[in-house]
Amino acid sequence: MKKRGRITNQVRSYAVRRVNPFLGVLQIIETAAGRAMSTNGVVWDIEVEAEAPTGWGSLNKTQTGRMFYRYGLWSLQDGLVNRPLSPHLVQDPLTRQCHQLIECICDRLDQLPFPLEDRQELWLFDQHDQQPLVLLASKTCDAPKPSPEPKYWISHLGADGVPGQYRFPESAALIEQVRQRAGFNINTHWIIRDASGDGRMITGDRHFESTDLPRFLLSEDWPQSHQKQRVEKYIEWIAPSLLTLQNLTLPTRESLEKKLYVQAVSIEYHYHLYSQVIQQKLIKSAQVQSRLQKSTAR
Repeated sequence: MKKRGRITNQVRSYAVRRVNPFLGVLQIIETAAGRAMSTNGVVWDIEVEAEAPTGWGSLNKTQTGRMFYRYGLWSLQDGLVNRPLSPHLVQDPLTRQCHQLIECICDRLDQLPFPLEDRQELWLFDQHDQQPLVLLASKTCDAPKPSPEPKYWISHLGADGVPGQYRFPESAALIEQVRQRAGFNINTHWIIRDASGDGRMITGDRHFESTDLPRFLLSEDWPQSHQKQRVEKYIEWIAPSLLTLQNLTLPTRESLEKKLYVQAVSIEYHYHLYSQVIQQKLIKSAQVQSRLQKSTAR
């Protein structure tokens, strides 16, 4: 079943990574009624699908196409939060589509996290050794490429970051470090992964072992000690979101769990989407630390 265009009466549940910067994983449920998306597995953004005019001018006014309308937010705790509806709209088709999507969410909450399907990856390469340096974008095989394609990497969104991941203290220095390593002549390539994690460059025959592609989506191999230490600090900083990745080895996952205290305040945003937990007590400890930090910040 295609991700774009009309969706059949089947239900498709999958996840994609939120990259550049990496902010965790996005959960997606698609049906013929529309789609529901969640960045934390708790609050769902519901978009219903409907037919709308797409033509311009009097000659094309009959042209229509399928479009998504943001209907509201839904969570198990608070229910549906949307714009107030007039009584005559309660039985509107879009309202029924919304409730169909909510039923699909409820049926699948115990299946979270959904499997990642964004196996096509756009990597920025090192200018010297022509190895993958940092992940710029990812997509499912049936989704279009981003337009324009990103050429540069960022470490945060907004001045202070976002609730799920606050700004890394050395963000400016890290961004510049990556920029210099990439060089003036930007070199990016799309790589498609197979089920084992190995990759193949789409525009050539070059093959990559899974170990050739940075496990944390940013290379940990740096020539100078201060550069390497800065990257290590960044990885520790985003540990709560990195634990949403589903292809981590048990030792790697355990090492990340030990770093949750570095930015414990974001643990509540991500832990619902952890596919595996090695040491539950570390998760609990980070949750307690997060609540304490939030209470003292008020």
